[in-house]
Amino acid sequence: MSETTVLVVASLNADHIVQAPRIPSPGETIMGHALLRELGGKGGNQAIAAARLGAPTAVVASVGTDDDGDDYLAALRADGIDTSHVSQLANFATGRASITVDDDGTNSIVVIGGANEAVPEESVSQAFTDYRGMRVVVGQMEASVSATATAFRLARKLGILTLLNTAPATDRVPELLPWTDIVVANEIEFKQITGHDSDCEDCLRQGAQTLINAGVRWVVVTAGEEGSTVLDGCSLIRVPAEQVTAVDTTAAGDAFVGAVAAHLAGTESADQNGAGLADFASTGSLVQACRTASRVAALVVTRRGAHPSLPALNEIRALY
Repeated sequence: MSETTVLVVASLNADHIVQAPRIPSPGETIMGHALLRELGGKGGNQAIAAARLGAPTAVVASVGTDDDGDDYLAALRADGIDTSHVSQLANFATGRASITVDDDGTNSIVVIGGANEAVPEESVSQAFTDYRGMRVVVGQMEASVSATATAFRLARKLGILTLLNTAPATDRVPELLPWTDIVVANEIEFKQITGHDSDCEDCLRQGAQTLINAGVRWVVVTAGEEGSTVLDGCSLIRVPAEQVTAVDTTAAGDAFVGAVAAHLAGTESADQNGAGLADFASTGSLVQACRTASRVAALVVTRRGAHPSLPALNEIRALY
């Protein structure tokens, strides 16, 4: 058994990034500045973010038997992430994303799931046997929903915190909510999954309550430079963002999620009788995790790229 505090059921993508003056309107053709190929995917970004912030991290995922898959496995291992349960599938290509980033750092993304949609559920079950010390299990909607549901159900039985990033927001989000402790959604996703806007406190409370009624314990709504909001059914707590000049927002949301997971995974649990971290988590600990995550995300948006922008723990400590 190996020591792992954060397990990510991960989407792993090769990102094809176009840098352009602005994001084109439908039917419009514009000239870009550059074309880059980098490794990304929400799950991979989140796992690397957590690992660089000091959390022993493992992923359950699938890639193809192509160069993108080989490169991604090497990248994860280079960051000390356990890849024992990453499958290479001959009949699927590694996931890909087409990203346009404008001169203000705003992005537009289209994802092709590929191997991400075929994560073997038996790999998930085996991970819970092979790893000890798990405290947080992270999922997002780019990876197999069935595999993520299996992971969340197993985690719930063991008292391990489950964190669902609802990106991209699909109609399958409700399948995961009964086993989700924490939902992290941006403003657009929040409206898509709840039917409520996030521009007023009553709207936030009503939307969060629909998720809490479905089984969620906490809701975090992120709003970029406006910060984030933590809701638990009673409290609504605003967490301000660090003010910086953004050059590329590509991995900011993933960095936020990875940082929340890493912070919570490092929370001390005094219980000696087998209860998991989920039994000791609190709104206060989540708010503090979001404060840390805001600092991480602020540093990320001042850099270009996905993996290259994700900071190490010593960088955050040096700034704050």
